[in-house]
Order: sequence, then C-alpha cells, then structure tokens
Amino acid sequence: MVFRMSKILYSAVFITVTVSSYAECLVNVPEEIADKIAHGHAWTNHSAEFVEKKKIANIEMPDNQKIANPEEFQNHISTIMMTKTPKIIPGNRKVYWDDNTGTIVFYDPLSNDCGTAFRPNDGKEYYERVLKRKESDKDRSKMKEYQPSMKVTSQMRKTSNFQCDGRKHCSQMRSCDEAMFFLNNCPNTKMDGNNDGIPCEKQWCN
Repeated sequence: MVFRMSKILYSAVFITVTVSSYAECLVNVPEEIADKIAHGHAWTNHSAEFVEKKKIANIEMPDNQKIANPEEFQNHISTIMMTKTPKIIPGNRKVYWDDNTGTIVFYDPLSNDCGTAFRPNDGKEYYERVLKRKESDKDRSKMKEYQPSMKVTSQMRKTSNFQCDGRKHCSQMRSCDEAMFFLNNCPNTKMDGNNDGIPCEKQWCN
C-alpha cells in the first residue's frame, strides 16, 4: 500500500512539472493576445521594421502609425486582429495580413508569447507563400484537431526537456523540436532567416 501511494504521488509530481513547462498561449481575447505578442520576442526581433516611414517591400509605414514602444505595437497588432479576417494554418494557428502597413501577424496557441508580428521583406508575396506552403499540410492538420489529448501529451514531452540558455543559432541545436522551442520561446534567436515560422530548415526541420 505504501509503495503504491508513493508511486501515485511521484506520478502526480511528474505530471505537475511537465504541465508547468508546457509552452502555450494562456489567453484567447485579441487584445490580450496582442499584448503577449507585443511584449514577447516579436518586439525584440522586429521593432526596427515599424519605424515611422520605414519602407519595406515598397510599403511605407504611414505617418499616423508611429510605433515606438511595445504598448503602441500592441495596439497595432490588436487592430489588425480585430479588423482583418484570419486564415487558419496547421497547428490551429491563425495568420493575418494588413495591406496598409505590410504587417503579418501569427497567432500561435502553443507559444508562450502567443505568436509573432513583423513586416516581411517581400511583403504580401510572403503571406501568400505561407498559405500556399501550408496547403499540403491541410489533411494532417485536420487529423490533429481530432486528437487534442495526444497532441498535448506529445508537446509536453518535447518542451519539458528544453530551456532558454542563450543559444541562438541552428548549429547549436540538436533537433527540430528543440529549434522550434527556442524560436517560439527564447529571445534574439537567429534560426528563421525567411521569417516563415519554421527554424533551421536546412539542418533540422526539413
């Protein structure tokens, strides 16, 4: 009886630790999602793209779209999420596009900071390429939607062994799972040169 109780308690502790390290977005309201994105790695990595009158892909940031801090970035992201129709891509993620500023917003329910936002160098072509690239994954994505418990368990196992430790480059990774964790949860990574949300495509995630 004592052995059995100890085993149950050990299992409970293991589950608690695993769940606490599971990366996920814990909010689902656009304003709150925008707040998490704006105060996460998106601002750290992409704030320079939102300077007033900055031109990217022949789209200039409007004079009235001054974004000088995470709070203004949050308002920008929130406006896009509430006024643009999202497209659903694998992983139950949503992607939004804003023609006026050339901004793409990704909502990712399995990311601690809920996704990202940036201005891709090739503008809307990048957005359309993301949608086209994910077409081949559509059936696999639908299958995953009907297996939520299996998906969560797998993700827990993947992320529980990883932690942000200052590594930034693909050469420092040991697997695609590790690279995905670092890209979505750690600051200043340099693993996604084309900003498509998939890191280390030549080394690991191919």
